[in-house]
Amino acid sequence: MEDMPTEPAGRDNHLVRLDVLRFPLIVLIVYLHASGVTANFADGSRALVDARTVEGVQIVTGSIARIAVPLFFMMSGFLFFRGAAFSGEIYRAKLRSRAKSLLIPFLFWNLALFGLVAIAQGVPPLAPLFNGENQAFATLTPFQMIDFILGITHYPIAYQFWFIRDLMILVIMSPLLWLAARHVPWIVLTALTAAWIFNIWPTPVPAAEPTLFFYLGSFVAIRGWSLFEVDRLGSWLAVPFVLLLVALRAEQLAGHGNYLLHPTMAVGLVLALKASRWLAESAWLRDRLVALGSASFFVFAVHEPLVTIGKKLAFRALPMTAATVLATYAVLPVLVIGLALIAHRVLNVVAPGFLRLITGGR
Repeated sequence: MEDMPTEPAGRDNHLVRLDVLRFPLIVLIVYLHASGVTANFADGSRALVDARTVEGVQIVTGSIARIAVPLFFMMSGFLFFRGAAFSGEIYRAKLRSRAKSLLIPFLFWNLALFGLVAIAQGVPPLAPLFNGENQAFATLTPFQMIDFILGITHYPIAYQFWFIRDLMILVIMSPLLWLAARHVPWIVLTALTAAWIFNIWPTPVPAAEPTLFFYLGSFVAIRGWSLFEVDRLGSWLAVPFVLLLVALRAEQLAGHGNYLLHPTMAVGLVLALKASRWLAESAWLRDRLVALGSASFFVFAVHEPLVTIGKKLAFRALPMTAATVLATYAVLPVLVIGLALIAHRVLNVVAPGFLRLITGGR
């Protein structure tokens, strides 16, 4: 691989290319969560009647956005095992590190949102925005409260944190994944790929997709390979990717399911890794994406429920037409990300220690 121009001190090519991907992938996740043509309220729901145009756009953009989560899991698995050395002492050190970077933020953001929703449900002007999708918290049993926060039987209340929940479980399972990658790598990879494609999986937590891609990243790191071996495939994959997106849309319009979704995601993931080289080769773009990447976890943490509340406000106030729903879909994530970046900068000035705590030291 050709050397890239001037890079931040102390960061090798591999880490720089992963760093430039973080913020774009978070943007994709925000857009994924902003999709939909229905908003639920305490007094019912509002939905776009003829949603074919909007759903068509969201299917295409959503299929692109779907590469973000598996790529994050793959990056996490790769970084967890990078260097290939593994022992009981290293495992315990990694658990302590992940308690700070994953467990503490997970508990903080879910407890904070639980408290926010509990308060909002008792405020008449705010209650319609929160009661439509959440049981009245005053009626919850102790187990249900814990379940809302930890996501034992369903998503945690800050539902995007299912990613962190599954990641923590995979970290705990990492010795098993290390043994698999060392002794039966291809058998396990084949079995996990089949489970993902055919949706055959014994447990909802961790799900098949997180397990497969965390293992895939682990597999690459443990074998001493590079995630960017895909560079040799070239950019010609862009054409099959576009064709797959078109075919996927046609498949869904015809009511034949989502059989092309996984191949589309796989090709898109390879293209995203390939694109990291183009992004990192531009010093101007690389520096800005790396800087924005430092705020990625904060944007991830706060974008919900802001996106859901913003969509509800828009759907309540605006006429439900294809144009207004598409405009909401296009603009709302930009506003939410912008507000999150401003809040991150303010906290970094006035309370940097608190910011580090709630973002896991990032």
